[in-house]
Amino acid sequence: MANRESKHKALYQEEREEKKPVKKKQDDTFNPNNLSFLPSEETPATPPPRQSDRSYENDKGMDSQTRKDIDELYGEEFGDLGTAEKNFIKSNLSEIGRITQKYLEYPSAAGYLGQDGVDAVEFYLHPNGDITGLKIIEASGYKLLDDNTLKTITIAYKDYPRPTTTTLIRIRVRYFIYR
Repeated sequence: MANRESKHKALYQEEREEKKPVKKKQDDTFNPNNLSFLPSEETPATPPPRQSDRSYENDKGMDSQTRKDIDELYGEEFGDLGTAEKNFIKSNLSEIGRITQKYLEYPSAAGYLGQDGVDAVEFYLHPNGDITGLKIIEASGYKLLDDNTLKTITIAYKDYPRPTTTTLIRIRVRYFIYR
């Protein structure tokens, strides 16, 4: 496996060396991908990452937060999942997070104590809509928040989209106190 990774890194390096940024003439057409609040002389010379630079393929339509969550929460394990699981996660992870957030209530004791943070959970979502193996995989540092996350998911899961095959779901739950 190390040989495959070093080969991948070598190919990636060659690809980066071959494709040098080309200065384009400025035109008056509006392109939302080229917006910057920095003066033009301060803008970085490196272009934004291309789709081929990411760790997985065929992610058209995925928002950047979903790509980031998949990279951070699943890492290399994402490549070991089946096609149906990958497609379900890519298509539904942000929706599962949105539904969870809808049911989330900030624990009043945690708010009183000034506790905020982010935790991450994992569970298996089954085609019949049930969940199993619910657990915290990254603690927020506060038991009140982590327990509340588990409680919230046991309520919210009934509204989650249903996969065609049992799928490992990992999501972050964020608690913020506006000060």
